[in-house]
This record gives sequence, structure tokens and C-alpha cells, in this order.
Amino acid sequence: MGRLLRSLGTPLSNEAPRFPYVEQERAGASPLRVAGAAADPVAASCAALERYAHAEAPDEVFLADMQCRIDAASRHAARPRRTTDDALRVLLLSYSGAGNTGADLRTIETIAQIQDVFAHRVPRIKLLALGALFDHRVLARVKKLDWPLPYLPDVLAAAVAEADLVLNVEGSTYTSKFSDSLAGMLIGGVALAHAQGCAAVSYGVDSGAMSASLQVFVRRNAERGLVICRNSAACTQLAELGVSGQRGADAAWHWRARERETACGRVAVLCVNNPFWWPVYADARRARALDAAGRESPLRYGSLHFHSWNAARECAYESYLSRFAALGTALRERGYEPVIVGMERLDEAACHDLAARLPFAVRIVARGEADLEAVATTVAHADCAVTTRYHAAVLAVSHGVPVFGLSMDERIDRLLDEVGLGDWRGRCDDDGSTARALERIATLDDARERARIVAACERYAGAQRAVFDQMGRNLAAWVEAIHFG
Repeated sequence: MGRLLRSLGTPLSNEAPRFPYVEQERAGASPLRVAGAAADPVAASCAALERYAHAEAPDEVFLADMQCRIDAASRHAARPRRTTDDALRVLLLSYSGAGNTGADLRTIETIAQIQDVFAHRVPRIKLLALGALFDHRVLARVKKLDWPLPYLPDVLAAAVAEADLVLNVEGSTYTSKFSDSLAGMLIGGVALAHAQGCAAVSYGVDSGAMSASLQVFVRRNAERGLVICRNSAACTQLAELGVSGQRGADAAWHWRARERETACGRVAVLCVNNPFWWPVYADARRARALDAAGRESPLRYGSLHFHSWNAARECAYESYLSRFAALGTALRERGYEPVIVGMERLDEAACHDLAARLPFAVRIVARGEADLEAVATTVAHADCAVTTRYHAAVLAVSHGVPVFGLSMDERIDRLLDEVGLGDWRGRCDDDGSTARALERIATLDDARERARIVAACERYAGAQRAVFDQMGRNLAAWVEAIHFG
């Protein structure tokens, strides 16, 4: 999301007009008028960016701008079917490049699947990346989408026009947990592609709590594009908003760790982050003040955005770290070697904050300091794991590692419930979660109980890999019918 938020730009003036998306929708008004009618598309995109940057509700402006471009595209005739054997042009909408291990694994495995099922079409893949960390050969080699215009909705409109297939490969799509602008880019990019007559899919996605603005946006675009969910709960939630989601699987289930080279005792992985500083929000005035004073803020994220933070959030974060420290200490006393893992580059600070609270030296494997393979393999080779990161739970289950989830939202809860390990989870802000995690992990000393849990993990993971394989075959048949049938 770093590239997305940085791409939304730097303020150009001091005026701050307001364009509240929900109020427009309730009043039946049209969304923001696209500035693209101007002779100079760069100037028009700059003007749209300026409106966004100075709005009182920037995320609502972003959603409105996306909607305007979707509606404009839907008024034009759909593109004709392709009847030649030219290469299939694929655009991937992603969170890759930001240093998020789960997002990168999803992208890597989706690329591999596309190259397999569309081999006869010689797919030409472009990746809309939101950062510049590509520490895996697949991510390093895939072609990245250029950004010829300053404002992301305009970048998407131009890029979609040159694609045959647009896939949203980010899991956290239908949620306001992180940013409505991020959700608007993912959902809106698929809707925009559909409006332009392109095959458009949200691929193995999840849902969660959504703002009123995002719910309006989802309802309005509910029938634009194919939505494949990674769990049944997401299908159910989206159905309430008019989205007919199909059941699928997460792409990351297909990633397999290399073999462990040496034995290193019993390892307990602790995957931490800061669950309490989301979502990010835009504050152009605060950004200008920092820039004018030549100051930095640890809460700043990109050019205009800041993490949410106050005394209550700080207190919750301190309690969270204390619970993890108690877990690490108790696990060490039980013969485990705790290893702290940061699944995203943003988690590095939380990893070091936790290490500082432990009464012993501890190894840290954090993305950015370590590459994708090292981070993912550390989780896959553990003897048990405790995580607030969803894809650490996926990696653990996929490799038969018993995992306790200290969840920050619905995603880990849904996963462990489906695996059959609903008693292996707790809330990250619950004081009782430490004792429950230790109780569950203690049962692993019974060889039969460990074998039962490992078998449940492997059975579920195998089923998910089979579902993802079928997703690929279905996708290939669907695209053939749309563009080449």
C-alpha cells in the first residue's frame, strides 16, 4: 500500500474542497466529474489529484473518482472479442512490492498458475505494484506497470484498456481495515475492467468490516466482475451487499518451503505486528506542516497518510507486546526456542519492540532485513507458531505446523474454524489469550494430539491446493469463452 498512498501525491495548493461520497450517493447526485475531458491528460490527472489531496474526506473522494471512471467506461460499447492467437495481456492488481510476505506469495503463485493454464496464449503479465521490494526472482522478473499519470484512478483506466484479463490478487480486498483507498483500487480496478469489456476477477479474496462509503461502493459495483472468495464466511458477508461470490481458495497455499537443512531444536515462531495503528488516513495539512518544518513522524505512511494513533491505541499495543513476551518466556521455559518473525517490512519495529521485552536474546527474521524465502521458510519449519498475521497462519497450516491465532480481525478466525482448530485462537487484545495459547501448545507434548492436529492441517491444506488448481482451470475456460470463443 506504500506505493498506492505515495502515488496519491503531494498537495498542490492550500484549498480543501469536500466531496463526501456517501452524501452524493444518498442524494442521487453524480460522482465527481472526471477531469479527463481536458486537452492535457496529465494536467487533468494533476487536478484530480489535487482535489483528492485537499479533501476533508480523501478516501471518499478516491471512491467517487473511481466510480466516475467506471460509470464513464460503462457508457461505451464493450470491446469486441479477440479471435487471433495473439498473446494474452494480463494485468495483476496487487499489494506486492510493499514487503508483505503473504501478498507476495499470493502474487508469485498466481503468476505461476497463469503461465501454466494460459501457456498456449503466451501470457504477457504486468504487475501493478505498490512498492519496490522485489526480493524473489518471480517478482523481480515480472514486468511492472508504468505510471504515466499522477493519479491512480487515471493510471488504472489507461492500464485496463490495454489488458484482456485483470486479476485482483490481493486477499484483503473487501475491508476498511487498512484503507478505503486501497480497497477502492482493488474493487474499482476490477469493476473498471468489467465496464470496459475485459475479463475481470477478484481472485481468492476475503472480506471484513467496511465503512459506509465502501459499502455503497461495493453495492454499486456488485455485478461488475467475478468474485472468488477464499472462505465461505466472505461469500456470506458479500452476498448481503449484492455480491455473488464463489467459493475458492487463497493462492498462497501452493507455496512450498525448501527442505530443512539442519536440525535446530524445537522452534516456536512468534509473528507480531502492530494491530492497533490501522487504518491509515490522509491528512494533507499535517503532511505540509511536517514538510515545512523538515520533520519526520514514525506514523507517516507515504506522502499524505498517517497511521491511526492515540493514548488508548498505545496502551493496547503495550499490552499486546507484554502478552507476546509472556508467551515467549513461557515457551522457552518449556524447551522451545522462540524466534520472532516479521511477515511485512512494517512489522520490523514491532519485532524489535517485542525482543526488547524478553529477558533473553532472541533471533529476529523480519521482512526487509531478511528476504521472502527466509521469512516464509522460518514459519514453515517451526514446531509451533503464534501469529497475528494471517498468512503466517496459512504457511503454518500448509506445512503441518500447529498454530495459535491472536487475531486482529476476522481472517485468522475464519481460517482456523475451517481447519477444525477453532479452539486455537483468541483476540489480540484479550488478556486471557496468553493462557489459552499456552494450554493449546502444551497439548502438543502428547504425540497423538500433535499427530491429530498436524493431520487436520495437512488435510485442509491439501484440499485448498486442489481448489486453487480448479480455480485456474475454470479461469482459463472462462477467459477463452469471453475473448476467444
